[in-house]
Amino acid sequence: MYKHRLLEKTLTEYLNTFKAVALVGPKFCGKTTLSERFSKSSIYLNPLNKKDYMTMLQLNKSEFLSSPYPKLIDEWQLIPEIWDVIRHEVDHKEGRGLFILTGSSAANLEETAHSGAGRISRLTLRPMSLYESGASSGEVSLQSLFSNSAVPYKKSSVSIEDYATWIIKGGWPESIDDTEQQSIRRMQSYMDALVKEDINKVSSKKYNENRTRKILESLARYTASETTNQKIIDDLNSLDSSTSENTLVDYLDVLNKLYIIEDLNTWNPNLRSKTVIRSTPGRFFIDPSIGSTVLKLTSSKLLKDFETFGLFFEALVIRDLRIYAEVLGGEVYRYKDKTGLEIDAVIQLHDGRWGAIQVKMGSHLFDDAADKLKKFAEKIDTKKMGNPSFLSIISATEYAYQREDGVYVVPIGMLKH
Repeated sequence: MYKHRLLEKTLTEYLNTFKAVALVGPKFCGKTTLSERFSKSSIYLNPLNKKDYMTMLQLNKSEFLSSPYPKLIDEWQLIPEIWDVIRHEVDHKEGRGLFILTGSSAANLEETAHSGAGRISRLTLRPMSLYESGASSGEVSLQSLFSNSAVPYKKSSVSIEDYATWIIKGGWPESIDDTEQQSIRRMQSYMDALVKEDINKVSSKKYNENRTRKILESLARYTASETTNQKIIDDLNSLDSSTSENTLVDYLDVLNKLYIIEDLNTWNPNLRSKTVIRSTPGRFFIDPSIGSTVLKLTSSKLLKDFETFGLFFEALVIRDLRIYAEVLGGEVYRYKDKTGLEIDAVIQLHDGRWGAIQVKMGSHLFDDAADKLKKFAEKIDTKKMGNPSFLSIISATEYAYQREDGVYVVPIGMLKH
């Protein structure tokens, strides 16, 4: 059964604005299924029919590009010249929302002769949030926090055991109703295909399977941290002491193009006084299940190791915040300065409004988290940046409420866009 995606509204807006939309994201995140709900005709490319469609494109281009529109071209990157053909076609055709291009790799975008700017707009689909999967009740919305609406004092129905399970299962549409063991097997197959096949389809280069696995393991151990490339190289030395930073950067670039990793960049606000802001991004996978699979974690293992659980819980929260923020026209960042003050997430909307979030699983950490949020807010030059719309702690605890100091506490299992 199809589960509605929050990106549906954004995709509708894009189709009403641009002549074509490129819907990108990792394999199996639901790009094709989502696109099919908007398309009126389609072409599904795969390695077996690629040559046939290449011939059609050369000999009968009008048939390849024929209406009705929107026309879905699935996995367009198998024939890279499609991008330029579409760009040229929409230049000479009236209307909007003519084509939807889906793809699981950004590599071929570099091979196109034209960017498609103003004609083909890119939109990223991530795996499902807890709200989309039906796990979050959605009784508190991110939009309400930005609107300064009161947070209701309510109890979440999502348990700590549930969070552990959702970290392992991830937000993959086909796995939503799977058991944990089924999800683990599915993700193991996903990762095997990634390191043995998918990574070598991105370019003419060949990537070493063992080195790829080792890099993924290192990234998984450093989930939600600001680890430098050198620390990852130090991890690799046990396998191969010859790995250079250029080599590592190449591997990371490929994983980024396959939408496997998605670093969290630093927020650079105007401050009241001069403070050096650290620019190292936070390390995250596009879904926490990738890292948990690499480290062979299970929900029971997480429940016995709350240090690891806390890092992966933060990864779960960041995934959901990115999805919710995008629907509202915003982006998620992190903040850390030379004094050691660190804020797990800062969400800034396109209209300039912003809010700050600390991610803490347990209530024993709330006082310290709230103090840091308030200290952070005091550092911001509000004459230029405006006052924060909200300060919040996203938790794994039971209740949503507002503290006496004004800081909101919201279980991630109650949040929506």
